[in-house]
Amino acid sequence: MDIQDIPLEECIEDRNIKGNIGVSVKNLSFAYDRDNIFNNINFEIKPGEFVGIMGKSGIGKTTLIRLLMNFITPSTGSINYYDNHGNEMQLSGTVREYISYVPQGNTLFSGTIRKNILIGKEDATDEEIWDALDKAVCKDFVELLPEGLDTVIGEKGMGLSEGQAQRLGLARALIRKSDFIILDEATSALDESTEGLLLEHLSDMTPRPTCILITHRKSVLNYCNREFVLEGGNLNVRSIGQV
Repeated sequence: MDIQDIPLEECIEDRNIKGNIGVSVKNLSFAYDRDNIFNNINFEIKPGEFVGIMGKSGIGKTTLIRLLMNFITPSTGSINYYDNHGNEMQLSGTVREYISYVPQGNTLFSGTIRKNILIGKEDATDEEIWDALDKAVCKDFVELLPEGLDTVIGEKGMGLSEGQAQRLGLARALIRKSDFIILDEATSALDESTEGLLLEHLSDMTPRPTCILITHRKSVLNYCNREFVLEGGNLNVRSIGQV
């Protein structure tokens, strides 16, 4: 009954933004009960920009992503998405239609590889599936499986290595061809060379998506324009250069 009484999430029907997407965050504060996580932070991520977010565990990296995706609401401040044409969209549940999010670990289901990838786009063709697998650096190992796309895997990718399962989760996100991609430690099980190849594929996509990379690996910053460091409720920005 408590769940039924929760009000429906607000969604904005007027979808003005198109193409590359950026986000502007102004005077954002947030607290869980009395525990302040953010204190009046401001930042902007421009369309097509790659940003690495660093910080100790429990410092608020995933909380920031939940705020950007409107899973939780800021205590104060604003979050607005915009495109290169000057169109804006206020934060609501609608923003998730533009975002591909890959969380920590993997969220694969029991079933075939094909069905797992199609969760990202139900009407995708085999050509689109293989293209997504290629971008996620897992086409080669899927081709070698006895049943290929129709190979059955277990819950959370049982039967595959952790790195293979993680890459399939990435392929499922990439098949959506979203203009805004968030990777939350989504390459943690990959070796450095495979991770680098994946990030190169993301960077070479046309149009280039806006990408947030939450990571503990300094090597990821080689593919970023800027580094955001969360510490003590504040956000510090360091320019890295154009990638």
